[in-house]
Amino acid sequence: MTPTYKATLLHMSLQELVVEDLFDEFTHKIAFRTQEGLTILHGPNGVGKTTVLKVLDNLFNKKFTALRRMPLSGLQVSFSEGDRIQITKKHTGTDKPKSERTSLEFILTPTTGRARTWSLAASDPGRYDLPVSIIEEIIPEVSRVSARQWQSDITGELLTVDDIVDLYGERLPGVITSRTGRTEVPEWLTSILSRVPVYFIEADRLSSVAMPRSRAHRVGRDSLQTATVLLYAEDLSEKIKKAKADYGDYSQTLDSTFPARLLQGVKPSTIPTDKGIRDRYNDQAARRTRYVKAGLLDSGDELKLPDRIFEDWELRVLDAYLTDVDNKLLQLDNIADKLELFLQIVNSKFRRKEILIDRQRGLKATTIPKGEALDLTSLSSGEQQELVLAYGLLFREDPGTLILLDEPELSLHVTWQTDLIPDLLRISELSQLEFLVATHSPQIINDRWDLTDELSDGA
Repeated sequence: MTPTYKATLLHMSLQELVVEDLFDEFTHKIAFRTQEGLTILHGPNGVGKTTVLKVLDNLFNKKFTALRRMPLSGLQVSFSEGDRIQITKKHTGTDKPKSERTSLEFILTPTTGRARTWSLAASDPGRYDLPVSIIEEIIPEVSRVSARQWQSDITGELLTVDDIVDLYGERLPGVITSRTGRTEVPEWLTSILSRVPVYFIEADRLSSVAMPRSRAHRVGRDSLQTATVLLYAEDLSEKIKKAKADYGDYSQTLDSTFPARLLQGVKPSTIPTDKGIRDRYNDQAARRTRYVKAGLLDSGDELKLPDRIFEDWELRVLDAYLTDVDNKLLQLDNIADKLELFLQIVNSKFRRKEILIDRQRGLKATTIPKGEALDLTSLSSGEQQELVLAYGLLFREDPGTLILLDEPELSLHVTWQTDLIPDLLRISELSQLEFLVATHSPQIINDRWDLTDELSDGA
């Protein structure tokens, strides 16, 4: 049986977020539905749903310079274990732009022990040892327009070196050195933030969900979707090969010790019944059929039971043998459950097409009913987005990760929107993920208003 989300969650989770004076106007308090693993933000345009997601992304991914630029006065984060972090913005001086004279004060109030405090000092232009010649190579969506100025190809905004570091600093490991550099962030702050892994899926980037960060920025925006669907097919092929290899190694270990264990006379307290043995065998046969379909096992090499009543000694041997088979199949349960859920989610959306598992290629697409092969890149943009979203969440994110999902309705057909929340809840339970979803769509919320937090405009 698949364990429940609550029973297997090993990471700390968020209990409450308070964002203060957002846009100098709103204070939002959000209670996380930890038990369900999913919280939905809704509200009118302009109240800051996307900004709230960015606040969490910047905080937990330690993009503190970007957090300093955000239009708020402070925030508080409460954790499931009772600890609380408060972050306050403080402004000093008047001779520089506001973003360059803002410091951040972090205060940790733990359930036990003393409070901790750390401040990120106000920006100090010129503190970066950053060769400007490499910026465009690392960040292809900006173009250099003068000696110390760049322009965003996406927004048209003019950017200084400080702007580049604030917006894209996470792409520049090993390049930046500063008097308030990352190495000076205290261990207690790094430790508590790392206990809640956070991944932000922006509204226009669903096709690149969970792509390795080092690769994502090197791929052009127009090719992100195609690159990802092929990347994931290759990734699944490698995962299947590894699962089979691990299964083979474990099976070899059990098989090599089976005779010795049998001869040691380890016996069950009661003799298994003929019916009990056959029921267990049939259950295992059904599991094997699932795993063969998923490309995890080869067909035709299972034991065949004779059609006669077994003697007591045979029942004891078969009981030991079937116990070993249960332990072997247990090695494949997790990936098999994920593969089945992935196929259910994807194929329930597609029309006249089907996604299948192929142990060599990972994924393949065929037509229905003729079964003609299709190139994965020939799928529609919406189909590819659905495929990479489901696969990325099931296979690419670590257990305990908080997924920030911004306006998923922008990439989903209206008839698919009502399926999103049930799909995310199933993924949450199986992959041990939590979700914070920002949406305008009543079709996405559907009948799950119990999972929602409204960001009000005060009107």
